[in-house]
Amino acid sequence: MKRIFKEVVVMIANSVAATVAAAGKNGKLAALRHAGMLVCLLLLVSTMGCAPKIYNVNMRYQPTKVIRPAVTDGRKFSLTVAAFIDRRKMDDTLLIGRVIHSDGSSIPILPSYVKAPDAVAAALRELLIQSGYGVSPEKAAWDLQEGTIRPDWGRILVGGAIEELDVTCLDAIPRKHYSAKAKVTLVFADVQKKRIFYRIASESSSTLDHIVFSEEKLESQINGVLSEAMEKAVAGPETARQIREALKD
Repeated sequence: MKRIFKEVVVMIANSVAATVAAAGKNGKLAALRHAGMLVCLLLLVSTMGCAPKIYNVNMRYQPTKVIRPAVTDGRKFSLTVAAFIDRRKMDDTLLIGRVIHSDGSSIPILPSYVKAPDAVAAALRELLIQSGYGVSPEKAAWDLQEGTIRPDWGRILVGGAIEELDVTCLDAIPRKHYSAKAKVTLVFADVQKKRIFYRIASESSSTLDHIVFSEEKLESQINGVLSEAMEKAVAGPETARQIREALKD
């Protein structure tokens, strides 16, 4: 990278000198304009040299619509949310995407501070709270099997699996193309009966073209599709009905 900087600086100096020599005194203004363009090139090279080795995004629930409180018939009950199982077909499930440059190189994207299964569970927990459900602070570890349900996990246990979760940015000039997708399966179980009573799969995707690249846009895209997929699964009338039916006994 130092060699590239040196070559660009030399190119600027030689270009300015050549422009002035060719045009004489009247060429000074043109030379300065030419130099300005080359300085921009130098700044671009500098930016490329400072590119991070990894991008981190803060995954969280980001409402995509107004959430109406669920009808609970005045019952007081607690839902326990388990960490999700990661079923994505990829070599490194720590990743949630990549930024791909025009030369084919790429930079991985990871969630900040937590792994994807815990981040997805936290997003679901926040959605359930905003939907009016009582949610236990306990973070259960459940493999989605009825035989492993523990009696101290409240009344309703909610777990699930990540089928797809990805955000990608094609970082080209002049436009950046963002794409994101999320697909999840939610599993609801009656804790006391140790019985799974409802499963629902949901997905969402989005694309965005923009002239600016930023981690904030990566974050907005991945949170948007994850939140919408969760809302489709939880905020629908069938999910609320299934929960009410499970609480009748």
